[in-house]
Amino acid sequence: MRAVSEPAVSVRHAHGILTITDANTTIGYCRHDDDGNIEYIFVHPACRRQGHAKRMLEQVRARVGKPLRLAPPVSPLGEKLRPYCGSG
Repeated sequence: MRAVSEPAVSVRHAHGILTITDANTTIGYCRHDDDGNIEYIFVHPACRRQGHAKRMLEQVRARVGKPLRLAPPVSPLGEKLRPYCGSG
């Protein structure tokens, strides 16, 4: 029995928008500024609970070099992302 391979995922980061896609759809995107303010983060409902939001926040934090801040209003799901924003 062959192992099922996961589809290739592409990450693009340009002009304050990080996007994760696969061959079929946009998995998620994150809009931010250079000061680490997260203006919007979205993960497609079918792709949630797979670490995509955490991955996006980690990549944004590495890019801006600062702790991140979630812009209000923050949804209950968004509140769960605070630990991945770094200290500050």
